[in-house]
Amino acid sequence: MKTAARLSAVLAALWLVPGCGRPDMGSAVAESADSSKQAAQMPMARMAMGGASAGGPPAAAGEGAPGSPAARLPELQGASSDRYLIREGTVTVETADVRKAAAQITESATQAGGYVADGSETTDPIQGVAVTLLIRVPAARFDAITSRVTSLGRLIDKRVSAEDVTEEYVDSDSRVRNLKRTEERLLAHLSRTGKLADTLAIERELTRVREEIEQTSGRLRFLSHRIAFCSLTVTLRETARQRPVEPAESWSSRQVASDAGRSLVGFARSIWSMVIWVAIWSPVWALLVGLGVWLVRRGRRPAP
Repeated sequence: MKTAARLSAVLAALWLVPGCGRPDMGSAVAESADSSKQAAQMPMARMAMGGASAGGPPAAAGEGAPGSPAARLPELQGASSDRYLIREGTVTVETADVRKAAAQITESATQAGGYVADGSETTDPIQGVAVTLLIRVPAARFDAITSRVTSLGRLIDKRVSAEDVTEEYVDSDSRVRNLKRTEERLLAHLSRTGKLADTLAIERELTRVREEIEQTSGRLRFLSHRIAFCSLTVTLRETARQRPVEPAESWSSRQVASDAGRSLVGFARSIWSMVIWVAIWSPVWALLVGLGVWLVRRGRRPAP
């Protein structure tokens, strides 16, 4: 009986041990799979958040809030967050009503979320009215606004360029984060130090670091705005009006004789003016001539 009981106990133990081990192994494998899945999804999540990590817009004060240009940068750019481009364009259009076209462009830019940065108007008696507008529109609407402008009249010229500032943007973003970590370490040292010399040295270094943070953050804000809003320079020219054809000048012998007579009178006036000048300056000429004759005679006298 004792032998049978011991055998039953051993079998039960052998059965329980594998049964208890399987759930632990399954949970470990599941946790490992979940961790791998989360690690693979993290870069995608960062890209979806607009680049909160390296390569994304800076989390400066006032720029990380919802609806700010930095927070909406990937959306406004209308392209992959891996590259940051500053797009610019110039368009010249000839239209019949320049002022009406300028008002339509301004309205379209405003409705697209952009604005007019600069504008000028000139009037020429030959070429008519010309208006130049500098508008800034969200990058996602840049092509649509450009097409809208070119449809307002006859296209004369169109140029579009893009500048890749990804490297500068990412470097500036990393520099700001490193400087902020340096600022935190300096503040921690400042709270622990008790010597006046150490305090003054840390405060000088802290001032320098904060100045660099402000400069680099300002550059990042500038790049964020230029990336999010593209520049488009629009020149509107008035359509050339048809002018009546002027007839060719007719030849007339009377006109030729009149021109010849006026030329002769002008020549006679020139001669008479010359005579008057010579007569008035005659004393001077006589004095100069007399002095010249005296010098010549004196030079010819034989030596005694």
